Amino acid sequence: MIRSTLHNHTHLCDGMNSAEEMAEAALKAGFTDFGFSGHAPAFFDEESTMRSEEEYIREILRVRELFKGRVRIHLGVEQEYLAPVKDRRAYDYIIGSIHNLKIGGRYYTFDWTHEMMEDLTGAVDDAGWIPKQYYAYMMDMILVQKPDIIGHFDLVTKLNADEKYFKEDREYRRLALEALDVAIESDSVIEVNAAGFRYRPAPYPDKFLLERIFERGKLLSVQADAHRADAIVDNIAETVELLREIGFRSSLQWIDGQWREIGLEE
Repeated sequence: MIRSTLHNHTHLCDGMNSAEEMAEAALKAGFTDFGFSGHAPAFFDEESTMRSEEEYIREILRVRELFKGRVRIHLGVEQEYLAPVKDRRAYDYIIGSIHNLKIGGRYYTFDWTHEMMEDLTGAVDDAGWIPKQYYAYMMDMILVQKPDIIGHFDLVTKLNADEKYFKEDREYRRLALEALDVAIESDSVIEVNAAGFRYRPAPYPDKFLLERIFERGKLLSVQADAHRADAIVDNIAETVELLREIGFRSSLQWIDGQWREIGLEE
């Protein structure tokens, strides 16, 4: 049973609901612990990131007090690789993610629309550069920034259904598995992001990557990546079912300020 989820957003970044509404939904869903991970400010992506870390921190701490004794509220942040937060000590945890690639002096996102993805592919001679650069960023993020949680590991494939922009062939898998091995050997927790099911029949990471993680004996943490109060448990059941199919019997959950291994059916 999933009692805790840490990857959630509010209207202070690209979410649809207030922190208070999200916490109320978490309480009704039966969570013991609920974390917020607003997108940290990034000057090249003002549309989907928070405007002020200070405002965000104040609001989450207010909601923490409001729900004290009912559901434990945790103050996290989703940090963009190309725009790290000013002071990670201000947060209970950092989710390290990559939504953008930099070419020259320009930043390109692969996470929002097909128009934006086409803008990116039009800026490179070979679309195979995109996953190559993405996983190079991923390895550097893990080794240098050392996030507490690695967010949606293979997000670069989000809009790539039917290999629309680049091949997910043997070379792609080699790049992904090379970066994944760095993640497995790190102290960071790899999240299984249920939001992948919105775009494909699998979470992030994809099944072949989850199988490698299982083979290497590393535990995962199931996260919803919710942007609406009515979506905080979306696709979690499907994610747990897939993990059990692969062979996982437990996951890491953040309970009262520490990671605990909890059975997927407890």
